[in-house]
Formats: sequence, structure tokens, C-alpha cells
Amino acid sequence: MELKEEWIQEDETFENPLLQWMLTGLKFYGIVLNKSQRWKTLNQVRGVWFTASLLAFNVTQYVDLYQVWGNVGAMTANASTTLLFSTTIIRLFHFYWNRTRFNDAIRQADEGTQQILQKANTDQRLILADNVKYIKRLTAVFWICALVTANSMCVYSLIQYFGAQSKELAKVTILRSWYPAENAMEHFAAIYCIQLYIMYVGQLIVPCWHVFMVSLMVYVRMALMVLNYKLEHLRGTGAKQWKDLDEKGLLSLQDTIVECIQMQHGLYEYTRELESLLRGAVFMDFVVFSVLLCALLFEASVTSSTVQVFIDICYITTMTAILFLYYWHANEIHHQANLLSGSVFRSDWYNYPRSVSRHLLTFICYSNKPLTMKAFIVPMSLDTFIAILRASYSYFTILKQATN
Repeated sequence: MELKEEWIQEDETFENPLLQWMLTGLKFYGIVLNKSQRWKTLNQVRGVWFTASLLAFNVTQYVDLYQVWGNVGAMTANASTTLLFSTTIIRLFHFYWNRTRFNDAIRQADEGTQQILQKANTDQRLILADNVKYIKRLTAVFWICALVTANSMCVYSLIQYFGAQSKELAKVTILRSWYPAENAMEHFAAIYCIQLYIMYVGQLIVPCWHVFMVSLMVYVRMALMVLNYKLEHLRGTGAKQWKDLDEKGLLSLQDTIVECIQMQHGLYEYTRELESLLRGAVFMDFVVFSVLLCALLFEASVTSSTVQVFIDICYITTMTAILFLYYWHANEIHHQANLLSGSVFRSDWYNYPRSVSRHLLTFICYSNKPLTMKAFIVPMSLDTFIAILRASYSYFTILKQATN
């Protein structure tokens, strides 16, 4: 897909610091491209190739799952990666299908941030800077979790293979559906390279995609924080006593309040569009991740390998972090929206002229409508996140009792 040149500048150069951080990874994968980018066709081919590779490997995983059906241990070991890749592929196809809407969401976030920067004072710029630092720290932590998990799995497979050869233990089979013959381990080098390639493609797109979507949510939170600040510090635009304002100052105050009302309305509409783009994937996570976490807990409980337990813990941490990112920031958007009417109340509203009070009354009435993001019927909140963790543990205990 291509982004409009008028709001995306030269390669690796974005005026919007939030966009700069969240689009770099997707550009490297080959999804987001601008007209000025060098080797554009080559990058497009790379994105298609990576996506096709993930799809082919995921089909292989389902074939392997069918082959081991009935073996609970092998099924749970397979399900963790299979489900993660499936949800990632569905997200990619959803992006391709709705690329125009995603483009518009990115463009609106860019324009909204530029408008804030044009009229921001020092404190408002600090709010933006703090959110940029926040998303960078969040990205670093999430990438570390993903890299440690994926590379540990690759290294452990190599250790298992050479350990099995030296101790004449049962050979570790990888990609059984690609190499079903008895002498499959003779092709271990080719099999391992395929696994390594797919693992690195997966650990590229999974963190990049989730950081991309969470960055859009962080933009909404940042804009709401700026709006709360502007409402709470309205008197910074005029005299200490509102009766001392001249006609020009009064009109300036009214324009500021109208601007806040328009900004609030725009953020509410943007959040609804973002919710529409997110809800399918988040609802899928709501259904799938309980099973995925259950599978990882079961695998960690039955293995005798300390290294495998460490890998499972890292995997569980990464999967839990993905869920937490969405539900926490949706909860933050809801919280910041609820603060708007309180920010108006903390200003000197009782000293305002009647013409100004009418605008503030309109604002308060509109802000009383809760801004809650939902994945269809499932509210995106910390309560739902905790409910998913509880369900995962319940499924795990039931599975453990059934196997015992």
C-alpha cells in the first residue's frame, strides 16, 4: 500500500514523532510505503513474500496439529505458535482489505498532532514529549520480550538436536508435515533454516503490528490529556477576573472553548473509527488467547526441561503483554475522557459570562457520554483483561485434571 506524499515526507523523516516511531517497523516489513521510497517495487515484493511465507508455514502448522491430534502434550506445544501466527495473518489481511481506512487513521493522527504542536505551550509540548518517551520505552520492552522468546526457541531446538545425537535419544522432529519420512533428521539443516527464517519474520511483524496499533491509541490518550490541560487552564488566556476582559478577549475565550468542543468531538469520532478497525482482532484475541495461554501453562507444567519452562514463561509474558497493551490503553482513553467534565469544573466557570457558560454546558453534556472501546460486545477494560487471565487458568486446571 502507499501513503500520501503530502503528509509523509522523505524516507525515515516524519514531522510527527509518534508516527515516526510506529511506522518504521512496518516500512521495513514492506506494508507501509511512500512514493519517494527507493526500491519501492522490491519492498512491496518483500512484504508480499513475508506474508505468503507466514501463511504457508501456518498451514503447515495446522497439518502438524492434525498429525498429533490426541497427544495432548504435542497439541499444546503446537497450538501456542499456531494460534499466534493465525491471528497475525488475519490482522495482515484485515489491514490490506481496509488499507484506506488505516491510511486515514494515520493521516488524522498526524494532522491532529501537528495542530496540537502549532498552538501548544511548554506544558502541552511536555505532555506530547512524555507520550513519545512512553511509547519508545513500551516498544523497547515489548521487543525485548519477543526477541528473547523467539531466539530462545531457535537456540533450544539446536541444542535438542545435537543433544539427541550425542545421547542417542529420540530425535527432535521439526516440520513433520514437510519432511514426514523416517530419515527427516538427515535434512535438519534445511528444516532448521526454514524454521529460523519463519521465526524471524514472525518476530518482526508481531511487535511492529502491535506497536503500530497501540501508538494510535496512545495518540488519542495524549490528545485527551492535552484537552484536559487546556480546559483546566482556560484562565491562562485572559485576565484574572473575567469581567475585566474586553470584547476581543471575550471572543478569544469563546473561540478557545469552541475549539475544545470541536477537538473533543473529533477525538470521539476518531476513537469510534479506531474501535471499528480494532474490534475484530481484539475479539479474536478474547476468544483465542485464553486457549493459547492455557496451552502454554500446560506445556510448562508437564515438561521436565528447565530451559523449556523458561521459554514458556517468556512466551506467556509476551502473549499477556499483547493483551495488556490493548486493554490498558483502552482503559486509559476511557479514564482521560471521564476527566474532561472535571477539568471544566476545576476552572473558574462560576466567573464566566453567560455566553461562555452556555458553551461550557454544551461541552459538559457531551463529555458525560462515556468513551468506552468495545470488541463487539466485549468492553476493552482492565476487568476484561483480568477475566481472560482467570479463564485461561480455569481451562488449564480442567485440562490438567483431565490428563491426570
